[in-house]
Amino acid sequence: MKQRTRFLAAVMWWAAAGPVLAHESAHHAVAATPPAAQEQLLTGEVVDTSCYLSHGAEGLGRGHASCAKKCIESGLPVAIRTGNQLYLATMADHTPANKLLAKFAGQQVTVHGTILEQDGQRLVVISKVEKAN
Repeated sequence: MKQRTRFLAAVMWWAAAGPVLAHESAHHAVAATPPAAQEQLLTGEVVDTSCYLSHGAEGLGRGHASCAKKCIESGLPVAIRTGNQLYLATMADHTPANKLLAKFAGQQVTVHGTILEQDGQRLVVISKVEKAN
């Protein structure tokens, strides 16, 4: 009976801790080999990806800024649109950039950050943001 209890306890621990350990392991593997990217400047419009991708041009610019701000503040993904490219935005500590970027919704900004790209997806890890000239 004691062995069965120990076995069940071990299985329950592994079921609970497995995903956490896998994430930590993957995170450390990435941290051990950081990308060769350097901080860059990126200028573009702050957009909420939901409206932009579902409404196209109607989801851009000053006319959409108040809606974009609400969407960004509610936690929807935020991005920097430059040309015809979207760069999902995040902070260096792996937190969303929503709080930082919401006040710039629908406006042009210049962000300082590291740009990462994989499988056609682009991410900007922001260290600083300022309104573009």
